[in-house]
Amino acid sequence: MKMLTLEDRKELERMWSENAAPVKAAAALGISLCTVYAELKRGQTTDGEGEVVLDKNFRPAYSAERGQTVYQRNLRNRRRRPKREAEQKETKQA
Repeated sequence: MKMLTLEDRKELERMWSENAAPVKAAAALGISLCTVYAELKRGQTTDGEGEVVLDKNFRPAYSAERGQTVYQRNLRNRRRRPKREAEQKETKQA
């Protein structure tokens, strides 16, 4: 499984702004179509009210920097969660 780099995301952003089809972007980057759609959703830009911003092609705008930021935040958040306090006390008593 290939993880996208910031350069890959910038290439996707360039292709998306040039109105390239997601299938062509997937082929050019060597990733699956599902990955392209997930990345486009991850990097969607929104305005102050939470509404999705449209680009010049009237499609949801994509930002490579936002996609990278969201990816890194999700990566940090998927670490193991600490046990609840009650469970920790029970394990110490045993």
